[in-house]
Amino acid sequence: MIRILIVDDDRHMRSVCSRALSREGWIVLCAESGDEGFEKIRSGGEQIDVVLLDQLMPGMSGMDVLAQIRSINHDMPVIIITGSATEESAAEIIRRGASDCLPKPFTPEELRKVVRKAAANVLSKPE
Repeated sequence: MIRILIVDDDRHMRSVCSRALSREGWIVLCAESGDEGFEKIRSGGEQIDVVLLDQLMPGMSGMDVLAQIRSINHDMPVIIITGSATEESAAEIIRRGASDCLPKPFTPEELRKVVRKAAANVLSKPE
């Protein structure tokens, strides 16, 4: 079973994403800050397969969280969601270690499609 962590300071965005992803049968966990999200990953208390991470948050930004994740796990799929994506910024996000970049606004189906792609990569890796 795929476990997805949504890290976003916007409660409405967490709720919408959680509902869209839960409909696929995935287990969805949420964190409202970068610090809280990274702690869930670092502690390893719950296995997390895919991270959906808002780029801009107060405190620890999405890019800061991405750097922290990469310091302990090079393979975990991290999808950055952003309201300010350009081709150049998306390329920079990927260069810095994200698996994908999803520009806001997005539809529930666009969200599920990008997470399905990340989940397929997780499921195809040998244990």
